[in-house]
Amino acid sequence: MASTYTTRIRLNKQGTGDNDSTWGTVLNDEVIDLTDFAIAGYTTISLAGGDVSLTANDGAADEARSAMLELTGTLTGDTGVYLPSGITKSYIVKNNTSGSFNATVLIDGGTGTAVPQGGSIIVMTDGTTVTDAVDGTALGLGTAATLNFGTSVNELIPVSSADVRYVAVSTDSTITGAKTFTSKVIGNGAQAYSNPVSVAVSTSSVEYNLATGNNFTTVLNANVTFDNPTNPQPGQSGIIYIQQDGTGSRTASFAANWEFTGGTAPTLSTAASAVDALIYNVRTSTAVSGFVVRNMS
Repeated sequence: MASTYTTRIRLNKQGTGDNDSTWGTVLNDEVIDLTDFAIAGYTTISLAGGDVSLTANDGAADEARSAMLELTGTLTGDTGVYLPSGITKSYIVKNNTSGSFNATVLIDGGTGTAVPQGGSIIVMTDGTTVTDAVDGTALGLGTAATLNFGTSVNELIPVSSADVRYVAVSTDSTITGAKTFTSKVIGNGAQAYSNPVSVAVSTSSVEYNLATGNNFTTVLNANVTFDNPTNPQPGQSGIIYIQQDGTGSRTASFAANWEFTGGTAPTLSTAASAVDALIYNVRTSTAVSGFVVRNMS
């Protein structure tokens, strides 16, 4: 009986009694070696000249039997890698081409799959269509999330991290209550700073909202009380520059949450336009430690 060949990877099926005294060579060359190549073979396919149809030979070496394909060459247009029609198989395909064009694995007349340049994917074919064998949803990677970024505090990331692959900002979204950000990182040395926040005297008192910054300035135009700071965060530090107005002689007292060495509040400079620096650190939410460097000039 004459030899026939398997449908998918074209191995020799010797007929009974065929190849007397040479059947072992046929078995090794046309079955075992080709099976080994179908399982672990690596083939480089150059696409520099355009579309390529993979060779497919019965009982002999070819390209279409390979387990892995590496696509190379500089593409000058969208390029196809054509697999044999009517044959089911899977491939690992690496796109190592250059040039800003697509490389697509397909069957002639059927739908194909583009391989991302610089990437590798697994494709499979039913003999007519070539598809990506990896289903992101089936792997539990989730689906894309659309996020109206910045319109609400509840819209920061309203999905679990396990479900986020990428975040799309819808084109009709608006950011309400836009803010001016004064904290910056600039220069080659990654210099970081925040602009001082000016806080005016209000009815003979001054209150610093520590959520608005770290550094502050105040001009004294009356005798004042420095109220307990609001929104203190333990570990927060900064400097408050306190300046006398053109009249000078303005005095200051401090509310209970301010603490100083020996429990005694400092006496500020009183000369007209004199500047003192109150350096502080938030020890607890009800204890702000500080000391004053007087008469900065």
